[in-house]
Amino acid sequence: MAKPMLLPFMYGSILIPGFFHIFLLQNSPYERYVIHILALFTLAVLGRFLKQNVHFTIWCLLLMAASAWLSYTYGGLASLMALSPVFIYSSMPSRFVQVNLFALHFGTVYFAMNSEPLSWRIGILLFLVFMTAILVYFQYVTTQKDVIQQVYDDLRRRHYELNEANRRLLLFSKQVEEAAQAEERTRISRELHDDLGHRLIRAKMMMEAALQVIPGDPDKGMSLLVQIRDQLSTGMDGLRATVRRLKPPSEVTGTQALRIMLEEIGRENGIRTALSVEGQPYPLYPSLEIILYKNARESLTNALKHGRPDVVEIKLSYNENEICMAVSNNGTLPLLHENLNNVTGLGMAGMSERCQVAGGSLEVELEPYFTVTTRLPVSRQGEVL
Repeated sequence: MAKPMLLPFMYGSILIPGFFHIFLLQNSPYERYVIHILALFTLAVLGRFLKQNVHFTIWCLLLMAASAWLSYTYGGLASLMALSPVFIYSSMPSRFVQVNLFALHFGTVYFAMNSEPLSWRIGILLFLVFMTAILVYFQYVTTQKDVIQQVYDDLRRRHYELNEANRRLLLFSKQVEEAAQAEERTRISRELHDDLGHRLIRAKMMMEAALQVIPGDPDKGMSLLVQIRDQLSTGMDGLRATVRRLKPPSEVTGTQALRIMLEEIGRENGIRTALSVEGQPYPLYPSLEIILYKNARESLTNALKHGRPDVVEIKLSYNENEICMAVSNNGTLPLLHENLNNVTGLGMAGMSERCQVAGGSLEVELEPYFTVTTRLPVSRQGEVL
């Protein structure tokens, strides 16, 4: 139907010419003319209550016939009332219906004004064509505006969803870091208990023995004190190493942190270390860097503790959709070859849990060397945020 903003123009195209044509009436009774005008206006108003397109088409045809009959009956300015249906079909969504109703309207107006002067008839028809073109263009602009508004609303909705996804990603990253920190604290507590705790207990027992031995055998007592000193010195070295493993140096991250860790391990243990990188490095989220660093540290600690290797190597592979870190050593292989993926005594469970939290996986290989591979899916920061 006619757009709400066009309804006043349609009503005006009926009432204004109808009012001024009263002064041109000569033979027709005023009462009948006014009744006809009011009937046409009532028909125009009733269209506001229609809800289906087919009803709008029928309403337009009725208004077209009634206005053409008034134009044919009274002529003069009343002919302008025959233009009122243009405000209806010019706003219809179907271009096919618009074209057909315009052609029918044009022919109806032409024949309704058959008794009018040619110049007046041509002027009315040209004005009809002009009005139709203006109204169709107005409908096109309005439709495009509605489309743009819909696209804008869709973009705004997607922007909100993207912000929500970004918020969830940041929350997930924080959860990964907290899980990694909790697992690391558990590992450190176990290491302190298994290594430093046992050394302190041994030193305490040796001190008690020294207290008993020194009065009767000073030389043996001094030997026990020397052993106690060595035990405490070794325990202090282990404690310092544990503290250094709590987190990578704050000023370095990524490949540089792994390189520094390998250099320290090589210096402290007298073994050869190597770090190789495949692919083009790209920035990683801090949570992924923490997982890689913790898994590398855990793998190297297990290798030194259980395998006693001569060479350890870390290989980083930057792929399009994932980053892989393979930590290998040439030390002694674990005993449980047949069920290696279920070995938890070597810290595999903690490393595997870290990977699973980030959607990755942990793989273990025996040939050619004992290798622990960490695979993590990656999303470029510029693509997600």
